[in-house]
Amino acid sequence: MTKKNVNEETNPQSKIRGRVFSPDTSGSKMAQLLVGKGFEPRILSRGETVEGTVVSILPESVLIDIGVKAEGIIPRRELEEVGEKPEVGKKVKTIVAQSEGDSGTVILTVKKAIKEKAWENLQQLYDKGETVDVKGVTNNRGGLIVDYKGTRGFVPSSHLVTEPKQAVGKPITVKVLQINARQNKLVFSEKDTTAEIFPKMELPFKVGDVLDVVVAKILPFGLLVSTPSGPDGLVHISEISWKKVTGLAENFKLGQKLQAKLISIDAGSGRINLSIKQLEKDPWKEAEKKYKVGEIFERPVSRTSSYGVFVELEEGIEGLIHSSKIPYRVEFKGGDKVKIQVDLFNSDQKRVALRLAQEEKEPDNTKSKPAKAKAVNKDKRTKDVKKGH
Repeated sequence: MTKKNVNEETNPQSKIRGRVFSPDTSGSKMAQLLVGKGFEPRILSRGETVEGTVVSILPESVLIDIGVKAEGIIPRRELEEVGEKPEVGKKVKTIVAQSEGDSGTVILTVKKAIKEKAWENLQQLYDKGETVDVKGVTNNRGGLIVDYKGTRGFVPSSHLVTEPKQAVGKPITVKVLQINARQNKLVFSEKDTTAEIFPKMELPFKVGDVLDVVVAKILPFGLLVSTPSGPDGLVHISEISWKKVTGLAENFKLGQKLQAKLISIDAGSGRINLSIKQLEKDPWKEAEKKYKVGEIFERPVSRTSSYGVFVELEEGIEGLIHSSKIPYRVEFKGGDKVKIQVDLFNSDQKRVALRLAQEEKEPDNTKSKPAKAKAVNKDKRTKDVKKGH
């Protein structure tokens, strides 16, 4: 038996996946010399961040020298997805996905590195106060969920300028409001990016003033208006009318003169917000006097949903009959007239709770009348018997 075969039999670990390794020479002079020279082999662990140099570019993958006995390999498409153009001699930061693949090479990835790089970029943007473009993913009751290079963030409703539903699937410009990579917390603000549009300056008017304005631009979420001797202001779509507003371009024209009430001033940016509807009486306040709790009305169904039926009390004011208050298998459709009873009317919260009115049944006297007639006939027969008839 040769010396090579003896080594393989006495040290089973010396042959793995068809590769032959030298036996353990930890006690040899050569091993001690290598350790002394700093050549002690290092074992890579999964998830470890390593930086290497591109040494070879293959059709489907890239070989990277990461400073250990085996080279690292990474799919080309991963590098290309993050905008890294593979070039021989270029430094690349990667993550260990598998310490040793079937070919004896270390399997690398940049997926985790992408997220780490994204967080680094966002932290720099936050520190410098710079803007960044994100993409709307989905909206909820609190605001808009957005994506930045695979990292999810949130824009609260109070920091949105764009209507949440209209921002889904589209890019919006924001600033980083809060960031904490460890807690995976990332909050953006769209309103903070408007400082350039609404520069800080001394204003010749105050909150509560009624201004003569001119429509300068029609936006999806409201009207940009010019003010007398001041900066442009925004009339958000929610502040145009007490009624539901659709089709701003159909109802307003560029250059149209309007009156609007100044409702807020951003002290930091000098941006002003105005309202057209607040120059009119709040119809909810008037309606609250009319629709008293417990009273019954007949009104049409305006729309239905999975959680109940909406009934239009009058134009612009709807109430909800919750599904829990609707009998099983009873269905309604738009336009159906229904008798409803008011359970709650809150003009401040713009909320009305309704229930189906109970029909008052008239007393049924049909049974008592025949009974009385029978009793009369019986008395008459009794009297006739006594008289000998």
